[in-house]
Amino acid sequence: MRQAVFSLLIILLTVSGAGAQDRFGTIDRDLLVKLERPQKTSGRSLLFAPQPTPEQMMSDVIHYDIDIAFDEVTGFVEGRVTAIVESTVDSLFQIDFNADPILVILSIKLEGQEHFVYSQNGDVLTVNLPTGLATGESTTLTIFFEGTPTLASQPGLFIRTHDTGSVLYSLSEPWSARTWWPCKDYPDDKATFDIALSVRPALFAASNGDFIGQADTIRLGEPFVRYTWKENYPMPPYLFSITASEYILMTDQWIYAPGETMQVTNYVYPYLVAEAAIDLDISVPALDYFSSLFGMYPFVDEKYGVAICEMGGGMEHQTLTSYGSMLLTGDHRYDWIWIHELGHQWFGDLVTCADWTHIWLNEGWASYFEALWFEHLGGPGDLKDYMQTMDTPIYWTGPVLRDPDVVDPWYYFNRVVYDKGAWIVHMLRHVMGDPAFFDATRAYLADPQFSYGNADSEQFEAFYEGFYGDQLDWFFDPWLTRTDRLAYEWQWNSWEQEGRSYLSIFVRQLTNPPYTMPVDFRISYGAVDSDTTLWIDELEESFVFETTELATGVLFDPDDWILCDHSNVTSGLGTTPSMPFLSQNWPNPFNPSTTVRFGLDSPGFVQLRIYDARGALVGTLVDERLGEGAHEIVWNGNDSEGRPVSSGVYFYRMTNGEQTFTRKMILLR
Repeated sequence: MRQAVFSLLIILLTVSGAGAQDRFGTIDRDLLVKLERPQKTSGRSLLFAPQPTPEQMMSDVIHYDIDIAFDEVTGFVEGRVTAIVESTVDSLFQIDFNADPILVILSIKLEGQEHFVYSQNGDVLTVNLPTGLATGESTTLTIFFEGTPTLASQPGLFIRTHDTGSVLYSLSEPWSARTWWPCKDYPDDKATFDIALSVRPALFAASNGDFIGQADTIRLGEPFVRYTWKENYPMPPYLFSITASEYILMTDQWIYAPGETMQVTNYVYPYLVAEAAIDLDISVPALDYFSSLFGMYPFVDEKYGVAICEMGGGMEHQTLTSYGSMLLTGDHRYDWIWIHELGHQWFGDLVTCADWTHIWLNEGWASYFEALWFEHLGGPGDLKDYMQTMDTPIYWTGPVLRDPDVVDPWYYFNRVVYDKGAWIVHMLRHVMGDPAFFDATRAYLADPQFSYGNADSEQFEAFYEGFYGDQLDWFFDPWLTRTDRLAYEWQWNSWEQEGRSYLSIFVRQLTNPPYTMPVDFRISYGAVDSDTTLWIDELEESFVFETTELATGVLFDPDDWILCDHSNVTSGLGTTPSMPFLSQNWPNPFNPSTTVRFGLDSPGFVQLRIYDARGALVGTLVDERLGEGAHEIVWNGNDSEGRPVSSGVYFYRMTNGEQTFTRKMILLR
């Protein structure tokens, strides 16, 4: 037993110290991009955007039994991986694994088989089965290997030094697990794990799941200590981790139900114990809050905590986040990163993106956990302010839904998936309303189709539509695929006419084709405010309301629920509308009649006509000179001959001088 590793046991405080959090404007969100540029290279090209082979899509790894020894001085490893592989098709005759050529495959054993053939082509290791596997049938494959994975072109294993020693740690996202152990290296193939990690006696090797024990052993010709762990929850290869250093164990107990506890386990460098005792005291309050919001912490039967290493940010390894030493400052400066990585335990670990094109489902949600935490601590004002720290289009490249044909691995982790991804979640919350949004999220995380499994964007959209009660493609399609910046110009005008008060709001989209979004407006009548929501789905929209008194002010999206730019032009009180307008008919859809409201800023000739979907004239409602101000007219659904028209889509067009306005209406008989 290496008692020195456990020589200090610190029980953390459970009082949040978030009051010391720096103001939101100081946040450097680049720290979230976890990929490390390789420090060394073997001269080979990078492993760009690998795709599974056809055979890999026909099998499923059920369980890994892993035993690896690490030399923290040279980076050399030797090990064994035993995998239980199940066929998902009839007559599977080939199993493909991923193993970077930096690893030397010493031998392979196949359950019950003495004679079989295996080969390697690039990073694909192929084992030919003498007898085909039927659907649901499994076999056990054992691979013995060695190599120096720290020299890989795109390494997943790193060795660094710190103030009192060295640290060895993994960072396999997105597809670098294959550089330090043979596996099926794709996020949609989850398995359970038995883990044995052997390191020199000065180090403690931490990993996923439950700590089983440790024992002295001989590896690489000298004394080592073998640490064993067990991950009972399914996990993709990129989340399997090692962090090994001279650690102090710091623990806390999370009481998540009467008489039920889970250990919070943190592995910290000795010289950072004081800072860790302060910064990590948010663990229990955060686990409490997010479990109440989204359902129980997904790995409650095991643990949660962090293991300190020398990466620049954090990495959400299942049950034990790898956490950069620079993030322990003793003043809660980086609480937001800690919360981000905790959020991944739900979004990323419990439900993992089906492939890297959908990485926003991991990163956008984890980023929104940050905003939710500060909303929890500081209320709606802090939510609004924090979301502004993620309005960073200067750092965004490409759409949120990533392009699978791009070969640069860092492209998949552009800040657009973190920041704009969080905004998509934020806007979806407002579109759905809090009750439906949070109900949908809890149900999504608990659904057996996704829980401890995978999801893609289409599945996510379809699931939330069930709680919204209607289609959401109008929302997801543009926000996931477009790269333009939504922008509005708008104005308001309030006036009196014949003893009645009116308010007009005009909105012009500067992005074409237009987005469809519900936009909040806050209308002030002296000391009283009234909120209303208007659906904006055309390049130009006019809305007119009859009000009980003159409006004194209007705010566009006052709580910043929409990722957009908006500018107010020429608004205020007047004696007439500030410009001609044609409002959306009401009701719409309608039967048997509907009201059309329009207005003029000065007297003039007006035509208002109805057209069918083919462009044929149905009837004329107005064809005369009218005075300035608001006007309205009722259409009873008849054509110019007085005959009822059929159900369908119709267009009404107003012409005033050189200006023309057109809108759509729907008649349902």
